[in-house]
Amino acid sequence: MSGPIRQNQLTGAVWLMLLSPALRLFPSVSAEAAGRWAPLCALLSVLPAGLYLALARRVLKRRLRGEGVSELVRRALPGRRGRMAALLLGLWLCVYAGFILRSGADRLILAVYPETPPVFFIVTMLLAALFAATAGEGGLVRAAMLLLAAAGLTLAVVLLFSLGSVQWDNLLPPPGAAVKPPEAAGLARGVLAALDLLLGGVFVGTLLLSELEPGGFSPGRGFLSLSAFALVLGLLSAELIGCFGAALTARLAWPFFSLVRNLVFFRSIERIEALVVALWVFPDFLIVALFLRQGARCVTASLGARWGTLRAFPAALGLCALAALVFALTAAPDGETLQRLSRTLIPAGNLLVMLLFFPAILGAGLRSGRL
Repeated sequence: MSGPIRQNQLTGAVWLMLLSPALRLFPSVSAEAAGRWAPLCALLSVLPAGLYLALARRVLKRRLRGEGVSELVRRALPGRRGRMAALLLGLWLCVYAGFILRSGADRLILAVYPETPPVFFIVTMLLAALFAATAGEGGLVRAAMLLLAAAGLTLAVVLLFSLGSVQWDNLLPPPGAAVKPPEAAGLARGVLAALDLLLGGVFVGTLLLSELEPGGFSPGRGFLSLSAFALVLGLLSAELIGCFGAALTARLAWPFFSLVRNLVFFRSIERIEALVVALWVFPDFLIVALFLRQGARCVTASLGARWGTLRAFPAALGLCALAALVFALTAAPDGETLQRLSRTLIPAGNLLVMLLFFPAILGAGLRSGRL
């Protein structure tokens, strides 16, 4: 299958790539911040995410055919400023790809292969993603569409079979008890955790711009997609808190996979976490491949090389893979450090890039008339 991608394909790819960070980040962070009110945080994040989508729509209307994020950055900020901005953006994409490699390895070690060193999974995933990164954004999107149904069905089955374990007292106050409103600060932290994911969805979508068919974006459908993903986040959070309670959910490193570990299907299959964890390798694989490819495009743009040259891009892709590997092997030598990265540096860096750095570049281009 060839040709430009459509909006429904882009949306499906974004959903699949966000599943892994959604299961890793939001349930525990929001439960720690907002307690039993955590499911509300996802719904409150929809409106600000919609405003961010409006900025993306303005950029979409002004992009040239085949133009991606790196080209937009260079056009918005010509000269040295544009090259430096593209390089910084590429560096962050490499850092995030390295973090995904490390967190994916940690999930496999905890759930399936407890005695295996993380370097084995990191290198294996990186080599596979590096090969996939050469296929182009369209190839990654179409691969995501093939895997989305399996991942979505698995998530739905797990949540359905876990309903019997929900203790409603964990979500609702006892009859006759006073309803205590959530603290504003805690609710705001939970909303930021959800916003990190929803903005990440819009950002990942912008990384796929170069393959989107001209005029193929509907802002109304985009907002509905964001709202639906926020609803899924809220339902996931509600079920986890209902099963474990807010305090335990906040302490668990991988609450969703703890939920999977306790499932029993028809009294015959008692342990399916290995299957579920293996399935969740694919979202990590696709997002690492996409971020490596886009990081290489940013590096190429920062060097002033014309996009598409045969020598510049492979070298840049190799440099990005090396940078991601170094970060994955050195940034989190143990699980405790990885948890701190997952809850502090990585979300903060994401929000900085998505709320300040990237909009500032595009805003400068819009004000100057270059976009």
